Amino acid sequence: MSHPDSSDDPFRLALGVFALNALPDDERRVMEAHIARCQQCRTEYDGFRDVVAGLALLSEKDLSPPGGEERRSARWPAATRPDS
Repeated sequence: MSHPDSSDDPFRLALGVFALNALPDDERRVMEAHIARCQQCRTEYDGFRDVVAGLALLSEKDLSPPGGEERRSARWPAATRPDS
């Protein structure tokens, strides 16, 4: 099934959510059927799936911005810091 290359295509808009396994069951089944027959969406979904797999390998420290701990310490006095 081909469809226009449009950013408002409902299937293309839902691909990231589908890759995160966050669609309701009924929408997931519709998406599974669609990507089984639409190579363009399947290719894009595969890319999202690779990104999700890569994100799963990151630690919380990997996701913190450089100097994040120092900035957090400077913003909150020790007694009120969320991590103390």
